[in-house]
Amino acid sequence: MIATLLYEFRMQIRKRSVWIVPALTLVLFVLIGGSLLRDLFDPAERPPEARLAVVGLAVQIHALLSIGFGCLLADRLVRDDRLRVAPILDATPASPGARLVGKYLGAGAATAVPIAVAFFGFATAYAGSSGSWSALPWALAVFGAVMVPGLLFVAAFALTVPLIMPAPLFRVLFVGYWLWGNVVTPDLMPTLSRTVLNPLGGYPMAALFDFAGIDGDDQWAGPFPGATLNFLRPEPTPLIAWLSIALLLVLAAAALTGGHLARLAERTRS
Repeated sequence: MIATLLYEFRMQIRKRSVWIVPALTLVLFVLIGGSLLRDLFDPAERPPEARLAVVGLAVQIHALLSIGFGCLLADRLVRDDRLRVAPILDATPASPGARLVGKYLGAGAATAVPIAVAFFGFATAYAGSSGSWSALPWALAVFGAVMVPGLLFVAAFALTVPLIMPAPLFRVLFVGYWLWGNVVTPDLMPTLSRTVLNPLGGYPMAALFDFAGIDGDDQWAGPFPGATLNFLRPEPTPLIAWLSIALLLVLAAAALTGGHLARLAERTRS
């Protein structure tokens, strides 16, 4: 598993698209009038507390760059079959399950590096410009509690779902899911947004970091009046926030297990 992890990390981190896609996404977001720079560096607009600024930064980075993150990982597992190296790997002493976990962690970590660079880079620039150096420990906490579980969730499905559908189709469906299940609010249509299954991390943001948007009037977790699926939107508490994180990790593990079983069944048939 460790050998696969290191190999996959080195191979993925060298791909130009891993760096170009998030860079272009950030540039386009800023050019079309995104609030990322204004919320961090405009003294009249940025929030008074470093905690709020950092969580707001995480929301924007996570919502934007996770789309490219999932799309970039969509061909990592099926690529072995396409290049016809899977039978060679199956002949090695390493177990298929260990190789799958190594590929998942290695490729996922490498693809997340540009996201981490962007997040911590902006957080450091904000800390320097505002003099609020407490933003840096807040950034570490937010990255671990909000962004990492969501990225692990996305990576698991991005690797395994293309086993049952073409990778280009998955990318199209994933972009639609991400916008519907994370950006659209429950008062507009039925959606998984703001539920405990939300990989954008609404419950950790609300319950662990007391975040209600830069202006303090956004609802990132909890029931919406008249919205469907409100049974998945309990009142935010620290316990529910940790439960939300655990559910994302359990679903990620289930996706990897399903992918592993699907590959074993395919090998048995062949």
